[in-house]
Order: sequence, then structure tokens, then C-alpha cells
Amino acid sequence: MAATPRQSIFNVPELVGLVAQYLSNHDIARCMKTCKAWTPLFKPYIWQDIELDSYHPAPKKALAQNRHRIRSLRIASDDFANLRTLAADLPDTPFSAPSQEPRDSTRSSIATGNYIFQNLRILHIDCGSWDNASDLNSLCLDYVLRILHQSPGLLQLTPPDDILGDSVTSKQTESFLYTLAHKLPCIKGLDIQGGGVPPKMALKFLRVCLNHPQLANLHCRFFIEGIRGVHRYFSPEDIQLFNSFTTSMEDGKKAKKAKKATGKPTGSTIKSLLLPGTTGGYPPNFFCGLLRSCLPNLELFHIPEVGGNRDPSFVESLRDAVAQGCPKLQHLRYPWYDEDPKNYDVINGIVEGCKEWGLKSFYCEKLRDGYGDQRIMATLLSNHSNTLEEVELVNCRHANPGDLLDLFSCRNLKKAKIQQRGDGNAAIELQTVEFKCHDLKELQLSIVQPAMNPQTDDFGEEEEEEHEALLPGGRHERFGRWVRRKAEEAYTEIGSLSKLESLSLGCAKRDYRGFSVSGHERDFTLEHGWLRKLAGLKELKRLHMVTDFWSEMGQAEVEFMDAQWPKLERIEFNSTNRKAIVAKPHWQWLQKRRPQLTYC
Repeated sequence: MAATPRQSIFNVPELVGLVAQYLSNHDIARCMKTCKAWTPLFKPYIWQDIELDSYHPAPKKALAQNRHRIRSLRIASDDFANLRTLAADLPDTPFSAPSQEPRDSTRSSIATGNYIFQNLRILHIDCGSWDNASDLNSLCLDYVLRILHQSPGLLQLTPPDDILGDSVTSKQTESFLYTLAHKLPCIKGLDIQGGGVPPKMALKFLRVCLNHPQLANLHCRFFIEGIRGVHRYFSPEDIQLFNSFTTSMEDGKKAKKAKKATGKPTGSTIKSLLLPGTTGGYPPNFFCGLLRSCLPNLELFHIPEVGGNRDPSFVESLRDAVAQGCPKLQHLRYPWYDEDPKNYDVINGIVEGCKEWGLKSFYCEKLRDGYGDQRIMATLLSNHSNTLEEVELVNCRHANPGDLLDLFSCRNLKKAKIQQRGDGNAAIELQTVEFKCHDLKELQLSIVQPAMNPQTDDFGEEEEEEHEALLPGGRHERFGRWVRRKAEEAYTEIGSLSKLESLSLGCAKRDYRGFSVSGHERDFTLEHGWLRKLAGLKELKRLHMVTDFWSEMGQAEVEFMDAQWPKLERIEFNSTNRKAIVAKPHWQWLQKRRPQLTYC
């Protein structure tokens, strides 16, 4: 009887692919070394995701023969050796000079399709040490353009820095725009970096991106130069260029409306947008026109600076532009700008423009102590409290305590991060805190004792009745008892958030002008503190202690964590002396009980 040949599950190519997608290149290499039968099975997958190093060039022949397998490629813009291997035999791109280098006759021609980058989906070009006057710089960029020209399935692209700037030739820039418009039909993400770019070139690039049929995510991390470079304002001629751009886009929008009857898609497909930076801000008419006519599918927007002489009706025009032109906008990001504090009106106008459908997330950096900053939070909460799911205030210098309390009344809130700046005042006062957001999964906040005048015993009108009911004693003692009661209420509310997975907690300082108050809200022990109030956080995975809660903790506290928080994976100490902290016996005991637990 003839022997039955041994069967393997890896005889099915689809199964090999399913396994390989979960393996690193190192693991795939080990699979290839297992036996001769596995080597050809796993070989195609080791080339799918590669990072090339200019100091250690890849084997020339192997790289050339397997480039058609590459799906994700990361390479430096000055990596001449590897770029030459990848692209030296590719045809020249439009607007580039014919290559003077000899072609390798031993390689198959591009017409066969064996070496074209038909599988490339992600291309990231790291910034290299280019010399702007070097011929090598120009040659490397030509290689990059050839690769792009032969990558029709590319989905995500980070091109070389300054691809639109003065460090490259105008022909190469035109070649890049041509390739983006005509040779990359599937691209969905474009992250472009660099320095200063002239307004005319920047607007030409934006026009190509807005008219692309598939582009969804556009992040422009470069500056549009002003009248005398990147640090100056726009000239009247530049402003006219901006206004002409929006006028032409509005005319194009009217023409596209006629195509709706045919069922063809109209309008830009961009869903996430970070506009190029400016020092003086975008012209107001251009900005309103852009939102009104060009971005019907926009979902996430990084709010830029808007400068110029604003008409008194600017905010109303902006509000209408958002309401009419961006009906899908639900996520706002506001990085802080030093140069234009008047940008608060821009933020409020956009926030109010979205009130018909509601925002889901809002990110704001460095809210300062001022009326304009406070209006942002008030406008946000008054218009979007029913829809907000994520709010993040980073390096916050000031926030109205009442607004912060109102924030936790948003029932759909799932993420709330209030990161107070060291010298700021952005904390929850120990007033009546009530969390109505029972689906909250990530919480970061600071707690502070309420303001009071120790000379008059003024605890605030809301607490007057409770103050009268306190036991007799000096002002210090009575205020301390009141703070302890409010701290217990606050931690009880936090402990009621049963779905919380990440908790970052701190206690801000309050200056009482020499009136010393015991920090009852800082006590995280079991004996006379508030750790026990957090026993309900059964889903907690991460605990970040911004304030020094850990100094008073001991064996009882870590045993509580082990018993009550079964999913805890990470504890972070806001201290430069972390090694000494975690070396203490009780923290070592907890890590032995939880081998997967990490201290940071």
C-alpha cells in the first residue's frame, strides 16, 4: 500500500496569509528557518512591511526582486543606495529630466508588471540630511517620484519634507502634483510636512487635494509664506489669490450640482483636515468660503488662525458657512495660537454652527484666564451637551469650575481629560459633584478645595446652610470638617463610574494667604482616606496618580487594589523618583501578584 503523503494546514495559501498577518518580520524569518517546506510559504510575507536604513543597505538583488511584494515601506529621503535599487529602472516621470544612469539589462522590464509597486499601500519618507544645493538631493527625489508614479494602489503617503518648497525644483513639484492628481487614484491619507511654501503653490496643492476622488485625510504640516517670508502677514496680492481660490471653488460647486442627477459623487471627499499654518491667519472671506463650498464631507477639523480685518458680521457668516457647508462636522481640534487671541470668536462660531447636529469630540490646548476662553466652554456645553462623547483640555491654565461641573452632566460622555497646567487653575472644586456620564471610560481631573475667606467664614452661598450645621469650633476646624465631607462625596461619585477604564487623578493647591488647611482630599489610604470609595471601579486598567498619593500607601492599600481592581494593568507615578517608589515591599508584592502589571 502506497504511503499517504503528509498533509499540512499550510498547504492552503490563505491560511499562511492569515497566520503571517499577526507575525513580526522577526517571527516570519524564524518560520522560514523551521524547515525547507516553510521557507517558500513564508518568504512573500517577509517583504510586506519593511523599514530601510541608509547605514545598512538591503541586499540589492533581493530588494529588486521582491519589491512587488512590499505593502508598507519606510525609507529616508536621503537613502541614495536603497532608493536607487528600488527605482533606478523605473521610467521617468512627467516634468523630470531623463535619467543619465545606465539601466540594468538583466532585470525584467516594467511592462511585464513583475517589479511594479502594485501592492504598495503605505509609503513613509522620513526626513533625511539633505543639502538643498546638492545634486544628490534632486536625484533621490526623482527616485521617490518614480516609485509614486508606479504605485497605483497607494493608500497612505508621507512624502519628503519641503516637496512643495524652494528646496526642490519647480519641475519636481509639478511632477508630484501631477502624480497625486492622476497616478494615485486610491490614496486616502496624505501627511505632508515642510517649511515655508509660497501662497500660489500652496493653493494649487489644496486645489488638487480638494478635487481628488478618494482623499479622506489631509494633514498639512507646513507654513504658507507671507509677504516677507514665513513670519510676516499676507500682501494684498496674496489675499486676492485666496479670495479668487474660493470664488473658483464655489463656481465649481455649482457646476457639480448638475451631476447629482447622474448619480456621480460631488464635492470633496476629505473627512479630516489640518490646513497649512500661517503666522497672520487666513483671510476671513477665504476661510468662510472654504467651509461653505469645499468640504461637504468634513468630519474632523483642526481650527486654524484667522486674521485680517474682520467684518462685524464675520462670526455670523462663519456660523452659517459651517451650518450650510459642513453638515457632517463632529470633531474639533483647537491647538493654541500665541499670535491671535481673537481666534476665540472663530472657535465659538464653528461650535455654534454645528449645533443643529451636535459635536462628538472637542480638543483644546492651553485655555487661559480670560473671558474669551471661558466663552468657549460655555458655548460648547450649551449647544452640545446631548451629543458630546470626548472632551480633552490640555495644559489648561484656567477653566470655569461651573463649566467643569456641567461637563460631567453630559450623559453620553465617554472621555474627559482636564490636564491642568502647573501654574493654572483648572480643577473641580469640592462643591456638589454629580457624574451623570455613567458610560465614562477615561477620566483625568484635579480636585481643589473651594475658595473661602478665612476672616469671614465665607464658604459660598450654596454651602451656607451646611456650614451652620457644623459642630462648634474655630474657622479652621469647621472648614476642615466641611472639606472632608465634600471630599467623601466627590470620591464616592468617582467610584460610581463602573465602566471607567483609565483614571488620572490629582489635587490642585489653593492659596489661602497663610490660612493653613489640611489636605483631606489628598488622602488615598484605607484607614482615614478615600481609596475604599473607589471599590466599584471593576473595569479599571490604568491608574495615574498625578499628586503624591503613594507616600502614605502601604500593604493594605495594594491588597485592596489587587482584590477590587481585577483588570488593573498599569500604575503611573508622577515622580522622577519612580524606581525608589516601586522598590518598596508593598509595590513589589503587588507586581508579583500581577506579573502583567507595569509601573511607569
